[in-house]
Amino acid sequence: MIQEIPYAGWKRNLRIQGATTELIITLDVGPRIIRYAFPEAKNVFVEIPDQMGKTGEKEWMIRGGHRFWTAPEGDHSYEADNSPVSWKKLGEDGVEIIQLASPVFGLQKTLQVELLKNEVVRVTHLLTNTGTKRMDVTPWALSVMAPGGTALVPQPQLDVHPSEFPEGRATKPEDFLPNREMVLWPFTNLMDGRYAFSEHFLRFSYRPKLPATKLGLKFPAGWVAYQNGDFVFAKYVPFDPASPYPDRGCNCELYTNNDILEVESLAPSLPLEPGATRRHVEHWALHKTKADLQDEKAAKEFFARLPMIS
Repeated sequence: MIQEIPYAGWKRNLRIQGATTELIITLDVGPRIIRYAFPEAKNVFVEIPDQMGKTGEKEWMIRGGHRFWTAPEGDHSYEADNSPVSWKKLGEDGVEIIQLASPVFGLQKTLQVELLKNEVVRVTHLLTNTGTKRMDVTPWALSVMAPGGTALVPQPQLDVHPSEFPEGRATKPEDFLPNREMVLWPFTNLMDGRYAFSEHFLRFSYRPKLPATKLGLKFPAGWVAYQNGDFVFAKYVPFDPASPYPDRGCNCELYTNNDILEVESLAPSLPLEPGATRRHVEHWALHKTKADLQDEKAAKEFFARLPMIS
């Protein structure tokens, strides 16, 4: 079911209602998915109270929800998205949200949101260069999660150094090469208690009253999750090993401060020619569990049961 409703102080929003989940997309500002949740349950995304229901601000506002940015981070990223957007239906279970082309940077953002089989959400970010010059920007998809939870990033299977292989196991050239790439920012402090590495997961946790921190990853595993209470938000992140990515090769980034935790994905950093459109697709799923995924065994068993989405 797709219907226009009031929400959080805005008069015009779209609700996509599935059998077990709902999405709410703002029309008075955007493009932005402001809510993703089980019906009548807490929003998995954060909502910044003093920014709800407002429009027309001259400065960019974070607001909360899932937003569409441009990478690498620069002035173009912070262009205000505080004006109304238009929309149209995509079949029976999807919508397309169209922002007016930017008068400053010559970029236009279109967001397609579709509810697929088994309550999987497909979110397609379309970035079009409406100007006359090539732009070195690419889609950047940021899900701004409600505070209080932990992001889990799967890690590749641990192994031993080839010098410690058991007798009879042959070595391959890749056995000597790195298989994980991590990017740090000047304000990244791996000792501040928000980072935890285990055999199967990297855990990145929200903590109040701490300064901002950020981590970037070249990430072929395909998914990252966020547990907050009894819900688990799973985001499926695309990766093309043949393409370059922003921020020294990141297709996945995690950021947190006193108010939020962001789970982000980035498209390849290829030049965007005049008239061209770049497409970046995420898939989402929402689950419930009473298991504490800080526990390694519980986390491994929980994610082993989830189907992969691509």
